[in-house]
Amino acid sequence: MKKRRKEHHPKRFGIAVLTIILTASAFIYIDLCLRPVVITVAQYHIQSLINKAVNNAIITVMDKTQYSYDDLVEIGRNSSDEIVSVNYNSLHINKLRSELIKVSIEETQKIPVSYVYIPIGNITSIDILQNKGPKLKFTVTPSSYVEAEVESVFQNTGINQINHQIFINVKVTANALIPNYSTSVYSENKVCVAETVIIGKVPDSIGNGFLYSNG
Repeated sequence: MKKRRKEHHPKRFGIAVLTIILTASAFIYIDLCLRPVVITVAQYHIQSLINKAVNNAIITVMDKTQYSYDDLVEIGRNSSDEIVSVNYNSLHINKLRSELIKVSIEETQKIPVSYVYIPIGNITSIDILQNKGPKLKFTVTPSSYVEAEVESVFQNTGINQINHQIFINVKVTANALIPNYSTSVYSENKVCVAETVIIGKVPDSIGNGFLYSNG
């Protein structure tokens, strides 16, 4: 008895290949449309949570700080009562800066894994379908890095009157990790930790401003 030869069906094979190609193309198209939407929504979501966390840290630290302007700055004058120097108390300034970084890290680490929901209609460019259809759920896992800089700002407020402010600028770089996606956001929150009005002419070398470095 002769064995029957296996028959090849080029048409069925072609249909199967075409189906695979169309399916893969559809997934690629959906991914290309979905990616910018997911990233944008995640960025806004993480930005809001980071700002809230840092603001809580600033409020916590400033509520318990006991430093006055005179604790952070010493103004030197000569025998003619002219300002000759503005000296910064590095110990107190660095302590305050370090405390803000520490509490900001603690607050950002409290941010839990969260979720964003995107209606499937949002991946199309059709206006009538925006915010319509089933919602796709995405898990957002945040991670962040915190640093801070101290800035000293001089502003003329009148004849021989200088408004001097010391700011601490808390900077946070946060990553939002989403399955198959990732993005990052950058946030700055500046708080004035000391302020006074200096009476008398401030030398140009001081009046040009002072940036207390991260180091």
